[in-house]
Amino acid sequence: MKPEVRLLITDLDNTLYDWVTYFSEAFSALIERTEEILSVPRSRLLDEFKLVHQKHHNSEHPFALLEIRSVAEKFGHLTRQEKKQALDSAFYAFNKKRKETLFAYEGVLNTLRYICGNGCTIVGHTEATVPNAIFRLSSLGLTEYLFRLYAIEPPEFEHPDPGRAKLRDLPPNFVRTVPRLKRKPNPLLLLDICSELSVEPSHTLYVGDSLTRDMSMAKSAGVRSAWAKYGTKYSRVHWETLVRVTHWTENDVKREQELGLKFSATEPDVVLESYSQLLEEFHFKASPLHLNSTVVNVRDSK
Repeated sequence: MKPEVRLLITDLDNTLYDWVTYFSEAFSALIERTEEILSVPRSRLLDEFKLVHQKHHNSEHPFALLEIRSVAEKFGHLTRQEKKQALDSAFYAFNKKRKETLFAYEGVLNTLRYICGNGCTIVGHTEATVPNAIFRLSSLGLTEYLFRLYAIEPPEFEHPDPGRAKLRDLPPNFVRTVPRLKRKPNPLLLLDICSELSVEPSHTLYVGDSLTRDMSMAKSAGVRSAWAKYGTKYSRVHWETLVRVTHWTENDVKREQELGLKFSATEPDVVLESYSQLLEEFHFKASPLHLNSTVVNVRDSK
């Protein structure tokens, strides 16, 4: 008999879509055009991006280009919005490539539609910031299947186009912000979600692409785990591009190595070759919701 699931918690990046390929290619397009605008070698630009990413603890920091040293040297006399206008073709190259490479994995839309249609509650959980996560979910038409999104609180920064700074229209209480310190693989985050949605961990399923962070977290929380193995299949070149400008510090790398050793023997309940395989492995059933109407952050658990 298939295990019964009343709450599906799904990771986003490289679980619902190929974030590594999408962002690496879009970022490379931006770098290529920036080289032409500033007449600065790629290696120097990458070094400068890494510094900005580390400053904001985020490798996907909006408008990081406006903060790199080479831009300050050439356009330091301009306002933030004027700098964006001067670099508009670089941002255009990024957005063009993003539209070409951002798409949901095969089977994701139909699978979410079926699970949602059965009345099972679906929520997204990601370590991306709220604006970045919302952009991708909205662009792919996935928000309609999610009851809630748990994402990292965005950093405070000045948007160069104030009129476009607001998040897209979302249902009330759709977003729960997760403090930046509450990183995977903290199992209490999942237990908090189960408690908020009044579903027992034994009737909850977590789907994610990381054995170290996602699957170990699910196992520690006592929820069922499905490893999106397909999400680990991407070009090494794309991955190396991201590593080159990562916001990770030496301490972050050390922590990741320690987690890898600690959870190296983690075995998920199910290994997925596609997202649609969920329908073969689990029985998704309706879950009555007993929720607070007040929007609150995930509690400060340690």
